[in-house]
Formats: sequence, C-alpha cells, structure tokens
Amino acid sequence: MSNVLRILFLVLALPSLLLAQGETGITMSFGQPGEVGSFEARFSRLTAGIVWLQAKDHYVSVEAANHEVHESGDYLLLIEGSNHAMSVYPGGAGPFAVNPGSTNWEMQELPNGDGVKFTLADGKGLVLEKTFQYNQEARGFTVMLTLRNATSDVGGTQDFWLAGPALVSPKQASLFGDVSVSIAAPLEGDAITKAPDPTFAEQPLEVPTSVLSFAGSSNRFFGAFVYPIDDASRNALTSLRVGTVPPRAGVEPADNPSTRVLFGMQLAVPGKGQATTVSYGLYIGPKSHRVFETLPDPGRFEPILVHDLEPPCCGMSVPGGRFMATTLLSLLGWFYGIFDNWGVAIIFLTVLVRGAMFPLNFKMQKSMRLYGAKMSKLKPKMDEMKKKYADDQKAYQQAMMAFNRENKVMPPIGGCLPIFLTMPIYIGLFTALRTAYDLRHASFFSWINDLSSSDQLFELGFWPDDFNLLPLIWIVLLVFQMSRQPLPTDPQQRQTQKIMRFMPMMFGVMLYSYASALLLYMVTSMLWSLVESAIVKKILGPADPNSGMMPTPM
Repeated sequence: MSNVLRILFLVLALPSLLLAQGETGITMSFGQPGEVGSFEARFSRLTAGIVWLQAKDHYVSVEAANHEVHESGDYLLLIEGSNHAMSVYPGGAGPFAVNPGSTNWEMQELPNGDGVKFTLADGKGLVLEKTFQYNQEARGFTVMLTLRNATSDVGGTQDFWLAGPALVSPKQASLFGDVSVSIAAPLEGDAITKAPDPTFAEQPLEVPTSVLSFAGSSNRFFGAFVYPIDDASRNALTSLRVGTVPPRAGVEPADNPSTRVLFGMQLAVPGKGQATTVSYGLYIGPKSHRVFETLPDPGRFEPILVHDLEPPCCGMSVPGGRFMATTLLSLLGWFYGIFDNWGVAIIFLTVLVRGAMFPLNFKMQKSMRLYGAKMSKLKPKMDEMKKKYADDQKAYQQAMMAFNRENKVMPPIGGCLPIFLTMPIYIGLFTALRTAYDLRHASFFSWINDLSSSDQLFELGFWPDDFNLLPLIWIVLLVFQMSRQPLPTDPQQRQTQKIMRFMPMMFGVMLYSYASALLLYMVTSMLWSLVESAIVKKILGPADPNSGMMPTPM
C-alpha cells in the first residue's frame, strides 16, 4: 500500500477510534415505526456523518416482527458505528484549514424536525455546511454540502472525500458465501461495475464520474446508494474508490469486511459572500422491483437487480441464465398475486415449468426405450465380437465401428437434453432466490416462516445448529427415485450407477442450510418426477436397464 493510501486509511479509521473514547451527537426518528421508509438514525458531531441507522419498517427476524411491543433491538440495523456514512474528509489540495473528518461541527435540528444541519468554520473565512433532509418518498435523505465564503480572499478549489455508506452484512445461509459488494452504475444501460474483492487497501472503482448514476453498498436484500441530484453535483465528482470498513466485533468475521464507496469531489472556492452547493440523494432500503417502482425515479436502481441475477459461483455462466431468472421472478410474482403466499407461488411455478417440459421429456424417454430395445437385440452379436477379439483391442474397435455403421447404432443425442434444458431454469431460479427480497421473512405454512432461510424445524444445540427437514425430504425422494431404476447387467455401468446413488448425500450436505424457497422448489420438482416416471412407465413400459439411465430433471 502506498504512503498516501496508508494515510487515507488512517484518516478514515480515526473517527471510529475517537468514537470509542466518547462522541456526542443526536438521535432522530423519521416517520412512524412500521411506516414505509421510516428510520431511526444517530448523527455524529465529530464527522457530521450517520453513526448508525435502523430501518423501522423492517425487523431482524420473524420472531422480532411478532413481538406485541417492539424494542429498538427488534428493528433491522443497516448502518453501524464504524462507518460514519456521508462524512467528509480532506482530499489533499485546497485552502480549507481544518479537517472536517475529525473536528466537532456545530449541529442543529431543522425547524420541522425532518433533518439536521452541521456547520464547520475553518477560522479563516471559509465555512462548510452539511444538511441531511429526510425524504420519505425516496426512502432516504437529501444530503446538501455547501462551501461558503464568509470573509476569505482565497480562491481556487477544495478537494474532499465523501464517504458513502457501508451496509451491515448480517450472517446468512448462502451456498456461495456473502453477497455484499460495493458497486457503481452509469446513467445509460444496465452495466454494473463491481468492486474488487475487499482488502484493507483502497482500490479504484472504474466508472467515469461524468456519467455516474449511483454508487454504494449492497448486501443480500438491501442497498445504500448515493446519487447526484443534478448535473452540477455530478460534475463536482472526480473519482471513485472502494474503502474497507473494519468488521464488527463478534458479528462479522474479519475475513469478510464490509466496503463502501469513497467519492472524490472538487468544489470551487466561491467569492466572498457567495457559496458553492452540491446535492446528493441517499437511498437506504430494499432491492426489489416492487419497491423501486414506488420511488420518484423508478428505473434508477434497476441495474443492481440485473447484477444480482448474475450466476453466483466462480464466474460460472449458463446461457440464458439471467433471462431465465428474470422470467421466473416475474412468473413467481404473478402467482403470488393470485395466491398471496410465496411458498404456494413457488409450488405452482415448479408445476408450470415441469409441466411445460413434460412433452419433451416423454419424447426423450421414448427414444431411450427404442434405443434400449435395439441394443437388447444386438447384444448377443456384440458379445460374440468382444469374445472373438479379446486379444486384439485395436481389431475389436475397428470391428465395432463397422458393426455400428452397419446397424446404425447411435445413442439418442437428446437423451440428456431435458437435464441440459433445465440447467438454465435451475441456475436461474437458484440465483433469483438467492437475493429475492420478497421472500425475506415470507411465510409458507407451519414452521416454514421465512423462505429466505433454511426451514429450521427445531434447534439442535450443536453443528449444524438447526434440524432442517426439507433437504432431508429431498434426499429421501431422490434416493427413492434412483432406487426404482433397475441396475444394468454390464458390470462397469452397474458400478457407475451404484456410485451415483450416493450423489444425493453430497448435494444434500451442500444445500442443507440454503434458503427453504429453493428446497421447496426441489422437493416439488422431485415429487413431479416420481409422478411423471409412473406415467411414462405405464405408457411405455419398464425401462431397459441396459439402455442407460435417463437423467432426472431437478
């Protein structure tokens, strides 16, 4: 890390150290508890930033939401003390004589109680003002930063860093770990620039500030995004960097720090008696089409939803995966509009998808049956050839090639087609359910009261902490399905199929703590497979074990 970056990191960490020694500020409530877009926030006099913020329209758990009388700990914490969101730090060049990131500001509530104003004079004629004004319709604040010249004769420009918010990253059940990230998006298109993997070194975020739409922090379900209110405020930005926020003790592991975007800006030092003002919006809320549609600018944050539908694992990409995820989410929302239950919507979505694929699957099963019947007739001749050329492998291969051409022996290319066609669907649904805000704390029935987490029938008191029933049901169903398929007579194929019968155990362990929404889809899909297999068997008869195992769509 360069010396400049080391100094910047120390400057940004200083407020947290001073806070531990005693910091004064003001706590304010915005909106009524339970009201959409309501917050409780604490502002710091030391940095004129947000020390912590709770969403008063979201709860930390289903149990907290069900409390008759709600306490502060019931509400969801989105910003916490090591962050100091929207604080201002010196950027290097400029005449402003004090450090606004480590100096007490004058502080006062706005007359109507919907915000707070901070004022900091440098003692040499320049005054810095910052105003947070609550904007319920936009689910956040309008933040105005003003550089006022009271008596100074200096000119030029003043550089600052504006520290964007870093969202708290709660513990979550996710097969591919945490999804917290810092991002930036341009004005046109749906391209998202994602921050590199978090380290304690500052890193650039390569998005031209001249076309910046928004930038900020995102976790699994929520986003905290800063966006320019007007062109003058956008033009004041000079660069974007990603900074690491120290992890919360006892809550977040040290190897999984939260990150925030640092906005470099340059303000013109105004003439005596004049002021330079820039304004930025701060959105703090859910990542959801349904929520974004209620905002003054409904399409602004849509790119983050597109980004969330990227495949989650190691850059893996499945053709059509993003399109399928978007389509499935739309269908899921349509079913929810009918049944008013997300679990029931998932079941009907599964039935719709699997039902639509049944004709293709049936055709492939029929092809496999015909191939198996043909192979049964040819098997005696093939066994003779194998015995005849037992000592000459090359001659056996040549004879088999000629035999296959003569008898037109070719396995049906589409035998595995259903499983390949379901891959975009499976990956799309897997990805969609990974960050679907609408499933957060959504109940299905009985003990499944949060489709965004594992079903947690009861606590175990030891690893893996909870007894999750849905993945075990899925394992049992899959084992039952595979056990109904007769083993082939060929020793090698027989051994391979025996080994494959242990595969469900591996998948069950991998998905044991994943969202119950995904497991509900998988259990429903497996039940459909059992019914479908019975129908196919009744129409086409039993499968020939030597024709190869037909893959079961998930």
